[in-house]
Amino acid sequence: MPLYPDRMAALIPLLVALLLPAHAETIDRVVVVVEEQLVLASDIRFEAVLAGLDDSPSPFWDRTRSDPAERLVDAAVVRHLAADVSVYHPEEEVVRTRLEHIRSQFPDREAWQGFLRTWGLDEDALRTILRRRLVVERYLARNLQADPADRQVWLEACDRYLSEVRPRLRIRAVPARSEVGP
Repeated sequence: MPLYPDRMAALIPLLVALLLPAHAETIDRVVVVVEEQLVLASDIRFEAVLAGLDDSPSPFWDRTRSDPAERLVDAAVVRHLAADVSVYHPEEEVVRTRLEHIRSQFPDREAWQGFLRTWGLDEDALRTILRRRLVVERYLARNLQADPADRQVWLEACDRYLSEVRPRLRIRAVPARSEVGP
């Protein structure tokens, strides 16, 4: 098929783009791998914000308990232990209630949608995050022999338990490119 001038004009931007040097830009990065679960830098930044919005009854998610990265690594450990056991999976109504509580902290729908866009989320993605948080809560509630109402005792039991199970799992910190050299 012969090339026509209008088709040639359409190909010029493509050819120019192919000839320009490529520039890599880091959008996100893996910080830690727990077995097959990834903890991304963006997850850690979001956890720092979500901890202030999600009114979890579990001391596990309390932002004064640990830093966001440690909480997410511990959560990945717990989710690995919980596997796909259905007793740990929350009912949709529980997830919906948690989402509605977070949404209620924004003055209007525009602010809520802006928050979600800022984090590259929609309500379905946030429901998935909340569902994962609830799995952690349910697993710990069933497996720790401590009352979460006694925060200090519960946190000590949680830390002891996690200290026992962490060594059984592959947990690997992934250094940033600048930390590993050229």
